[in-house]
Amino acid sequence: MSYSKNFREQVRQLEFLLDSVDAEDCCCCSVNKQQCFALVEIGRAPGISLKELADRLHSDKSGVSRTVDDLVKKDFVVRKPSETDRRYVELTLADMGSERFEKIEKSMDDKFADICRNIPKDKQKQVLESLELINSALEASK
Repeated sequence: MSYSKNFREQVRQLEFLLDSVDAEDCCCCSVNKQQCFALVEIGRAPGISLKELADRLHSDKSGVSRTVDDLVKKDFVVRKPSETDRRYVELTLADMGSERFEKIEKSMDDKFADICRNIPKDKQKQVLESLELINSALEASK
């Protein structure tokens, strides 16, 4: 198998395994999986615009807008006009959204700590460096 095909297969497997891990956290409240991902991105970047959120979620802006509308209706997200450019809205978490974001982050941190315990201590740094190289290469290819 060629290097690129092998790499692609490993990435697919990683996506599948990580999606399984993510799915475990998205079933215990009134938000769906897409909304959970949006909450995490808004929590990590308060004041993010719809366009930036759509880019981070690798989704179309109209779909993300509907997701945000639902989160606003459920009192998880606050949407307000940008102070610098009225054509844009800024998204921040409401109190309920902040609570959910903290639960998601803690849950994922715990799950990844469990995963890291299965990696030998002397290899953990190498794994992290490899993931950083992969992310850099993906960003550069955009």
